[in-house]
Amino acid sequence: MSYTKTDMLSHKIIEILKEHSDEKHPLTQQQICGYLEEKLGIKPNRKTVAQHLKSIIGDESCNVFIADNDNDDDDKSDKKYITDIYYASDITAEEYEFLADSIIYSPMLPADYVRDLIKKINILSTGNTKSKEANLRETFHYGNKSIFLVIENIKEAMNTNRKLDVTISDYDKNGKLLTKSDPQSGIKLQRVMLSPYGIVMADGFYYLLASDVRYDDLRHFRIDKILKASICEEDGSMRDVKTLSNVPRDLKPVQYKNLNRYMLDGTVERVHINIKKKDISLVLDTFGNEFTCNKVIGNDDIYDVTFRANIQTAVRWAIANRKAVKLTSPKRAVDIVKEEISALSEMYGNQER
Repeated sequence: MSYTKTDMLSHKIIEILKEHSDEKHPLTQQQICGYLEEKLGIKPNRKTVAQHLKSIIGDESCNVFIADNDNDDDDKSDKKYITDIYYASDITAEEYEFLADSIIYSPMLPADYVRDLIKKINILSTGNTKSKEANLRETFHYGNKSIFLVIENIKEAMNTNRKLDVTISDYDKNGKLLTKSDPQSGIKLQRVMLSPYGIVMADGFYYLLASDVRYDDLRHFRIDKILKASICEEDGSMRDVKTLSNVPRDLKPVQYKNLNRYMLDGTVERVHINIKKKDISLVLDTFGNEFTCNKVIGNDDIYDVTFRANIQTAVRWAIANRKAVKLTSPKRAVDIVKEEISALSEMYGNQER
C-alpha cells in the first residue's frame, strides 16, 4: 500500500502529527489512535494504522520520521508496532516563535490581521508552537484596517515613479484612526503630495520615506497613520531623491533608519560622545556599527566615540543613558540637553514628596 493524497486515513494521521508532534515530542501509535478517535469519532484498527504509518514513513515527501533510539539498531519501519513518530517541520519551534512574536508585537497591525497571520504561519510549525494566539489578548494593536492597501499603493507609486496624494490622520484615546478632523481632540487631517522613496520599520511600525512637494528635504511618515494614499496620474513623476537637501550620497532606506533611530524630526549631524568602555554596546544597540572609537587621554575607562545621527535622537538617547554617556558636540545638541534637563528640573522640582 502506498500513500496518496486521496487516502483519508493517511491524510488525517499526517495532520495529527503536524499538530501534536515534533522531534522533541514524538507520538506513540496508541496516542495517534486516540487522536484519530477524537477527530473522526471512530475507533481505528491498530493494525490498519500501523500499515498506514509504515507507508507514510517510507515516503520521504511526507516528512514523517521515527525518533532515534540509541538502544535500537534495527530498521524501525519493519517493526509490527511503531512508536515515537513525529512530523519534521520546515522550521524549528524557535524559528516559529520568532516569526510569531514579530507579528504579535507589531502594534501597527489590527488584531484581526494578526490573528489571521498567526493562523497562516501555524502550518509551518508543529507540536507546542501553536499557543501564540493567546498572547494576542495581552498586547495592544491599532485599528487601521487599510494599512496593507496603503502599502500596496505606496509600492505601486514607487515602481511606476509616481507621486502620492496622501491623507494623514492620527489616533484618538481609544486607538481609533480618525476619518475626519476632531477639534475637541486637536487632531486635524492633513492632505499632502509626496514623492515616495522607500519603506522602513522601526520599533514595530512601518514608515514611509518621502519628500513633501512643498519642501526640499527627505521626511518620514508613519504608514499606519495614513488614512488614504492615491497614486497621482497627472502630476508628473516623483522628485529625484538626489536633489533633496538632507540626503547623503547613495542613501538607502535602512541607512536612514540607523541615522534616525527614534524616527524624530531633526537634522542629521556628526555627534561626539564620551562613554564608559563597558557600555559601548549602547551605541551598537541604537546606532549600529558605523562609528569611530578612540581612547580618552588620561582616562582608560572612557571611549571618545563619533557617529552620524539625528540630533533629536542623539539628545534623547544621551539623556536616557546619562549615567554612561556624555554628549560633547555639536554645541547645539549639548545646549538642547541642558535645556531639557532644566525643563525637567523645573517641572518636577516643586513637587511635594
